[in-house]
Amino acid sequence: MSLTRAIAWNTGVQVAGKILSTGLGIVLVALLTRQLGQEGFGMYSTANAYLQMFALLLDLGLNVTLVALLGEHADDRAYEKRCLSALFTLRIVLAIVILGIFAPLIALAFPYPWELKLAIFALTASFIFPSLNQVVIGAQQKHLRMHMAAVSENVGRLIALAGVLAAPALGWGLVPIMWVISLAGFGNFLVNFLSARRYAPLGWNWDPAFWRMALKRSWPIGVSIAFGLAYFKADTLILSLSRSQAEVGLYGAAYRVLEVLITVPFMYAGVLLPLLANAFVKREQERLQRFISGSLDVMLLMAIPMVAGAWLLGPEVMRLIAGAEFVESGEILRILVIAVALIYLNTVFSHIVVAVDAQKRMLPTYAVVGIGTVILYALLIPVYGMWAAAWLTVASELAVGIGSLVVASKFTDIAYKPKATMAALGATLVMAVVVIVSAPLSAAWRILFGAATYIACVILFGGISKDVLRDILKLRKETPTELGPKQW
Repeated sequence: MSLTRAIAWNTGVQVAGKILSTGLGIVLVALLTRQLGQEGFGMYSTANAYLQMFALLLDLGLNVTLVALLGEHADDRAYEKRCLSALFTLRIVLAIVILGIFAPLIALAFPYPWELKLAIFALTASFIFPSLNQVVIGAQQKHLRMHMAAVSENVGRLIALAGVLAAPALGWGLVPIMWVISLAGFGNFLVNFLSARRYAPLGWNWDPAFWRMALKRSWPIGVSIAFGLAYFKADTLILSLSRSQAEVGLYGAAYRVLEVLITVPFMYAGVLLPLLANAFVKREQERLQRFISGSLDVMLLMAIPMVAGAWLLGPEVMRLIAGAEFVESGEILRILVIAVALIYLNTVFSHIVVAVDAQKRMLPTYAVVGIGTVILYALLIPVYGMWAAAWLTVASELAVGIGSLVVASKFTDIAYKPKATMAALGATLVMAVVVIVSAPLSAAWRILFGAATYIACVILFGGISKDVLRDILKLRKETPTELGPKQW
């Protein structure tokens, strides 16, 4: 299989799995918001934000570094075995210490009600197992076997959905539901781990020498993540400490939509990163430029209609997803979707930075943005609440995106061709007309008609080339295992 078609196969399967997972995730959010209400969902959002702070610290930049290392040593099976087993062991140790011990203990010092503290404790496992899963996914990305990641994610979604559906009949409230979500995280990890062991060595390997090497390379990413925490989750924590849990619930519902939307570019970039790293190491500039240009096209083709759709249908979307109690979240969604679009583009720039091993150059940007954003959060959120949190999220993503672009452009040309963007803008305009004209219909039908119109118009306007479409359609009998070393 050609490299382009291997990427397309993996991306296609991931997208199909992500569509199903997104649908199940939306149903799950719909059930949670309706069962827990604004205040209960606010507590869930607070617990989730609190634990994400520790989960991101746990990462230490190792997830991205793992994929880059495997890409650079694509033909070295012995190196792969050592790398995967050593980092899997390190991740187990860190997960137990940081998430299993420190996070629940520190939560006791926060001025939260006991129900919220118990929810944090119950939800902890839902972060421990996904943190282990990241090493497994790194192996799957290297072998272009991401279809199992999609399968396991949906298994986890189904477990969570079944538990939440049963909750009313069993009389379960916030804390038992958090245990169900933790069980779903375990199910996701177990399916992924068992399937990956057939081709990925994921055993126990106490290897401090390799850990030091990996951490020496990853620490700039880890520090960047630490600063990134400031503008990624500190908003929800400060909101939870200065405003009502009901307001946290309104903000959290819109933010959950953001978190669902941003999984797609990171999934795509995860497949792309080892290829970027390999092309850069081999000094294949033409190949590198082709990957960058194509990736920017893909991100813009997804981001532009997303922004327009949220501005046209924000409140209706939140009413559909979360219920009438969360209609106001639609106004927040209109703001946060701008941050989503910026994240889509920055995913490409930030992964170029990692591929060229220039993470240290991003530290000043992350430090300034992180510290500055926290200060603004602390000053403005107590006064303006979720509106300040939303607009500051947009501002911080814009600043980080500009910083990533500047650093990436120092190592390689950022090839941008406006053809796909113009096609996306034209298709979005037609989509907007369809959405507006179909106002008497329900939000679900308007979304469906709008999406179908956009896809048809993008193809018609040449946003997706016929060559790419033909390449994707030729995948029927080939598998990504046919990707040989020469094609890297």
